[in-house]
Amino acid sequence: MSNTTSLHNSTASNCTFSRDERNTILLATGGTAMCSVLCCVFALGTVVFLRLYNHFIYRLAMYQVLASLSLSFSEGLVLMLYNYDGSEMYYKVTCKTTAFLLEYTSWLKLSFTNWLTFHLFAYVVFFKNLKRLEWLYISSSVLG
Repeated sequence: MSNTTSLHNSTASNCTFSRDERNTILLATGGTAMCSVLCCVFALGTVVFLRLYNHFIYRLAMYQVLASLSLSFSEGLVLMLYNYDGSEMYYKVTCKTTAFLLEYTSWLKLSFTNWLTFHLFAYVVFFKNLKRLEWLYISSSVLG
């Protein structure tokens, strides 16, 4: 087994990292993501403890935190590749799962951000409370 990891299978790419460089990148990315997960869990705990979820605007903020939690958790999954042992099957499944979750949760976060921006814009500019569209915010973001 070689001491470098190639990013691409194509022969045109010469981008390789040593095992130490790869592990450093994985630890930095995964460690930051896990810190973010802890912050999101604390924020959700605070919302539940103070019962702020009864107010619509706090629920919108809570949806943002949930989307951030799912995105951070997905980014934290790269830590599973830290002790990569060379098993192609494990690597393929883990990479594909992580890639799918990262892509999905990134769009989920973007969608919730767009809906929150739309709602706040309508509320501030047109003085319209679109609370009745909450089901649309959630369903279009999650099903995406």
